[in-house]
Amino acid sequence: MGRSFLIFLVAVLWAVECAVISTKEPLGSGSCRDFGQEFERTFSIPGEVAILECPLQMHYLFNPADTAYSVTWYDERTGSEITELEQSVMLKKTQVWFFNVTMQQQGKYTCVVRTVNECYKQATGLVVSKMTSENCERPQRGVQRIRAHVNDLLACPLRRYLKSVDSPSIQWYKNCKLLQENEKFAPHKDMLNIRKVHLDDAGFYTCKMTFRLAGVIREMAETIACVVNDEYLMKPRVIEPVNEIIKVERGSSFRKDCIFEVQGKGIPMVDVIWKVLLESEEELISRNTSHRVHQEPMNERQMEDGYRIVRTLSLSAVSEEDFYLNFTCMASSSRGHPSAQITLVPADPNIFLLLGLLLGSVALLFVTGVLLCTIFKVELALWVRTVFQFLYKTTDCDGKQYDAYIAYPRVLEGSSEKAEIFAMSTLPQVLEGQYGYKLFILGRDGLPGEAVVDVVQDALSCCRRLLLLYTASSLCSPEAQEWAEQQTGLYRALVENSMRIVLLELEEIRQPLRLPHSVRLLKDKQGALQAWKRRKRWAFWDGKSEERVTSLEPSAHFWREVRYHMPVRGKAKQRNFSF
Repeated sequence: MGRSFLIFLVAVLWAVECAVISTKEPLGSGSCRDFGQEFERTFSIPGEVAILECPLQMHYLFNPADTAYSVTWYDERTGSEITELEQSVMLKKTQVWFFNVTMQQQGKYTCVVRTVNECYKQATGLVVSKMTSENCERPQRGVQRIRAHVNDLLACPLRRYLKSVDSPSIQWYKNCKLLQENEKFAPHKDMLNIRKVHLDDAGFYTCKMTFRLAGVIREMAETIACVVNDEYLMKPRVIEPVNEIIKVERGSSFRKDCIFEVQGKGIPMVDVIWKVLLESEEELISRNTSHRVHQEPMNERQMEDGYRIVRTLSLSAVSEEDFYLNFTCMASSSRGHPSAQITLVPADPNIFLLLGLLLGSVALLFVTGVLLCTIFKVELALWVRTVFQFLYKTTDCDGKQYDAYIAYPRVLEGSSEKAEIFAMSTLPQVLEGQYGYKLFILGRDGLPGEAVVDVVQDALSCCRRLLLLYTASSLCSPEAQEWAEQQTGLYRALVENSMRIVLLELEEIRQPLRLPHSVRLLKDKQGALQAWKRRKRWAFWDGKSEERVTSLEPSAHFWREVRYHMPVRGKAKQRNFSF
């Protein structure tokens, strides 16, 4: 019985110990997302106020403005929740305030943040140690650097708590000596102004904040290790702009660099900004590069004797409202605030551009006209003759009876049969039947029994043109050449060029040297109308420039060329002046 009771007692004690151990885990945080312990720690000395900030960056986890959440603190040493029921402890939002911190309160504390669906936790450390230094150094201190030979500032690290307490006041100490306003130091709230910094001004500076909290006067302090850099930077100097008035076109894009140079050694604490004066108030130009008017990020480049700082003003499209505004570029630094400005005005019309466009248009029209006249020369000439007949003199009073004399070689064995068919049938049907020309064709219009030489000579004197038809066989044979020479009038017209002659080539001449000498010279001089060729004006469309016609069916272009070389039948009467 006694042994059983002993075993029962041991089991109870073991269960109680397990329960105690399990409570060391923060209540309800076992399923929280754990971010471990923060590297940064909070340092304090006994008797002062120590403040722990929740290390969780909640704005990365959720939106604190739209999400309901709660903050709970736990003491890792005991596993218990920290509440305001404890003596000298106050909870403020995400902070824990220890009014009179003690050595026993040193340790690890966990901040737990809960939302409706999520839970997060992270630990931070509190270090409490005594101050034993003769220079009143605190156990932990931040480093701030100031520059020699100029006026510079130290900032109190406790200024972030000024709005969290009542009646705050700050006193500055160097080592253990209270600093008063004098020619060297000028304490001002949370800043300490040190005039004409010297190398001896390096050392430990402490800012002590006295305040009222929960009706009791408290105090806390921070020590700064001040380092003096023997580096000197000159006042920023404007390179550009130089109070410029710039002409720009409406709707065009515009960019302007603002360039400052800072000579000397050190780290330039200079901020360059663009601003604009609107309705007597200066407004900062937007830094959002998606806006129509914005300033681009600042570009800083080190040079041999200092730094060059550039910030660009950009207008994606200049509008009417941008004109006559003062865009000011200013450099903000401890040495001063130099600035420069530009003003945009509408650009004058570009006379040279307008003149160039005008001359270019005229040249383009001229070239286009030349090309059209070259390509459509025949069509245009025929159209003008048809529409403006009154511009051309009538041929009724020129003493000529026929518009054209049709000549073609007549040799034996049917070698000129094709030319004869074309001359006796096709040509009259088109020129006489469709267009009303009067033709003289030997064998059709001459009187029977007349001598050929006399008929040809008389007929040529009554005709305005001579149309000579030939094929490859009809004019290249010896008989054809003899025929041409026998036609005394025809031969004279060819040789003496006494009238306008039009060569109608009905077949391709593969051996042009076989042509009569006079015909060959005439062809070389003025060319021949080739009825056997069907030309395509837009040859580059299908890669072909011409097409040979096997049957004697000339193209429409051939007939237009024949009409182009025929006499013009105008309506204007000739005027005879007698003296």
